Amino acid sequence: MRTDGLFLAGLGLHLPAVTPVSSAVREGWYSAEECEASGWTGAAVAGSLSAPDLAVLAARQAVERSGLSGDDFAIVVHACTYHQGLEGWIAPTYVQRHTIGGTAPAIEVRGTCTAALSAMEIAYCYLSTSDRSAALISCADNFSGPQMDRWRYAAGAGTNRLSIFGDAGTAVVLSRRTGFARVLAVGSASLPEFEEMYRGDVPLYPPQCTIGEPVRIGARIAEFTRRAPAVVRRARAEITEARTQLAKRTLEEAGISAADVTRVTHVFSGGEPYIRSVLDPLGIDPSLGVLEFGRGVGHLGASDHFAALHHLLETRQLSSGDRILMLGNGVGVTLACAVLEIV
Repeated sequence: MRTDGLFLAGLGLHLPAVTPVSSAVREGWYSAEECEASGWTGAAVAGSLSAPDLAVLAARQAVERSGLSGDDFAIVVHACTYHQGLEGWIAPTYVQRHTIGGTAPAIEVRGTCTAALSAMEIAYCYLSTSDRSAALISCADNFSGPQMDRWRYAAGAGTNRLSIFGDAGTAVVLSRRTGFARVLAVGSASLPEFEEMYRGDVPLYPPQCTIGEPVRIGARIAEFTRRAPAVVRRARAEITEARTQLAKRTLEEAGISAADVTRVTHVFSGGEPYIRSVLDPLGIDPSLGVLEFGRGVGHLGASDHFAALHHLLETRQLSSGDRILMLGNGVGVTLACAVLEIV
């Protein structure tokens, strides 16, 4: 979808202190073998600072940098991967209350790794019909709770990421007027026939969060792989193809080609194989990704893309005219893409 007249006017990040992987190995949370195989070097750990509060800290920064007031905002979208606090309560209005206030609608998008990019697409569609010019998107996850083992939640999955979780809050302000980056196009897709790969044989009732059962995503994938290996092989091939086609379509809608891409944001990985699986089919050099930054903070749930963009800007790795491809896939299976130009 080409996004005419859409800008990023503000960007915020709250990244807690990083726990080195070496410390996790010493404490017995993470094995030395997994550490060596994965390539991760650290994970940001928020402790008792809630995900909504991480989002508020990032959103305040993004709104302040945007220079916009509460009356400019048409919608608040909060994106997340994991629990945000209390059941029977929602985080978006909390973020809204402690940042821009007002009475704009506030919604939550739980789209896992693609939630931030999906939120951008939703917000653009909403802004296209609104007489207000801005949208606030916040993202946050804190994986410190007792049900989630941030170091080993993906153990057994046999993927090329051997993922660990980090905590963060990020936020962007979208504007129909002006900003530091133009959003050229956004796109998304899903492959629902493969949702069982992430569900495995775990029953949907009672809800897992109500019975205190640990979250073992890797074990679910491993169980499904044993039961349906041919489906898993097909899923991996089709996810790669669908992600590649989505990227090509979104780049075309943006009016550029893969050769014009300056940098790429992606789901964080401890090593290069995953990044190659995303970028090689597009003919993009994996060195244009954010391997070193991502491996040092852990997979930040919904926040990877905005955190990566913040890092590239703060470390002066982007200049006017640069084009950024934001591309990823998440559980479910969800796919999302965005193309930006620094102005």
